[in-house]
Amino acid sequence: MNDIYQATLLAHAKNPHGAGRVPAGSEDAEALNTACGDEIRLKLSWTSGGGLERMTYELHGCAVSMASASMAARRLEGMLPSEIATMAAAFAARLGHAGFAEEWGDFQAFNGIEKYPARIHCAMLVWQALEKALANKRNEK
Repeated sequence: MNDIYQATLLAHAKNPHGAGRVPAGSEDAEALNTACGDEIRLKLSWTSGGGLERMTYELHGCAVSMASASMAARRLEGMLPSEIATMAAAFAARLGHAGFAEEWGDFQAFNGIEKYPARIHCAMLVWQALEKALANKRNEK
């Protein structure tokens, strides 16, 4: 990862969008990275039109996990559950493989992460929690 993207990653980690307190029992989903111990609990708030109003998460983990969650929280606002699921699949397909083109914006910070295989799991943590939250939302109906 080059310096400009490293700076982007660190900026998100230091000032994470969407980070906040999510009391135990109020979360829509949680995920744990068993390799390193990073953990996330997230709460999704929806608009009356069905779009994501806000993703709030409580995360205990490294800068990569925090940056990924921050970028996701910012990027996913306004998206419908189906759009979030599509983006989660696209993120997983690109991470460590195809890379992120310019239209992915700050996610380009993860280009080159394949040099650090353990960090791929950190970047995926928020997306795993999102997939669980969306599955729980589908099961509520």
